[in-house]
Amino acid sequence: MIDTVILSVPRDKVITLDETARGVAPWDLHERTQSYSVYVKNPSSKDKATGLSFPRLTGWRRRNYGGIGGWTSVLKIEFSVAKLLYKNNVDELEDGQFALVVDTLLDRLDRMGVRIQRQDIELAEVRAVHYAKNIELTSGYTSLYALGELGKVNITKRLDMTKTRFVNDGESLCFYAKSHSVVLYDKIADLRKNQKRAVDLEQTAYQMSLFPSLNNVREILRLEVRLSEKRKMSSVFQKLGIPENPTFKDVFCAKKSQMVVRHYWDTMIEGNSLLLFSHSLTAKDLLKQILIARPDAKATKPIYLAGLVLLAREGNGLRELRTILAKRSNDRLWYRLRTDLADTTAGLDRLRPREWYDQVKGALESYQPVHLHCKE
Repeated sequence: MIDTVILSVPRDKVITLDETARGVAPWDLHERTQSYSVYVKNPSSKDKATGLSFPRLTGWRRRNYGGIGGWTSVLKIEFSVAKLLYKNNVDELEDGQFALVVDTLLDRLDRMGVRIQRQDIELAEVRAVHYAKNIELTSGYTSLYALGELGKVNITKRLDMTKTRFVNDGESLCFYAKSHSVVLYDKIADLRKNQKRAVDLEQTAYQMSLFPSLNNVREILRLEVRLSEKRKMSSVFQKLGIPENPTFKDVFCAKKSQMVVRHYWDTMIEGNSLLLFSHSLTAKDLLKQILIARPDAKATKPIYLAGLVLLAREGNGLRELRTILAKRSNDRLWYRLRTDLADTTAGLDRLRPREWYDQVKGALESYQPVHLHCKE
């Protein structure tokens, strides 16, 4: 479901209360130039002591150019929707909770000395949205193992991801660019980490206290799709047939979350998995399967294909293999190798995906929310 969202509300729809009388934290000047000024407001120490989650507020004031004149002022409201309601983001939200989320946000804003009409929050412009899914792995499979396998995938440039990296000793896998990113990580392991090393940079005290009770919960692999810029969000929505320029009410939708997460999974992982997620076979077992799939082939071709599959599955997978071959091959050879891998995959219909992979696919297809209280 939805994780983090950034809303934009015009300044004329925002009422700021007397900070001194209410004892709330003041607005702090963050940056100022001749063209714009930026103010930020954080929760007070009194607010933090409640253990509740609060939004981050940023006030922007920009000069209008191009003959329009005057200034444009907006308030940006950034928060984790799940943490706002549950004080953690292991529990996942459902569509019917939107009204409760809005009520809670209005309460937190009021505590910070800001009042906005309910309708203006519901219909607020969305500048960025992060969709996420927690996936519980069973049958002894661990998130660390799944991440190691997922890291072997040959990510294409179709999603314009510029970097891929493992962090925290393989407990997190990130594919990212400036405008969007995909992050997969071991959610339980992340709760153990301090704020500097965690993927979730805003661990609440309550969320960290959950760890002892999570020892009995099966492994949780978390998949996040972060649409960090509005232009990229609009582009993805348009591709999926979702109306552009969404409001907060529009993006608070499990179906849209599923469409976005599935789009990235299918494009980055499912469409490039090849044989990486088939059952483990010995070299000779694999050769036997290829011989069965290609009864008319002479010995040399199946041996070559078996070696190619094993090389593609070893170490860091296709990315590492391409690096090794780079100095002695060209793109034409590489694409031929990929074609041979794809053809071999299609022929080995007796091999089915690993069970952990089936579990991930099943969770993304059913998209049922995870709730901690169901496991206690």
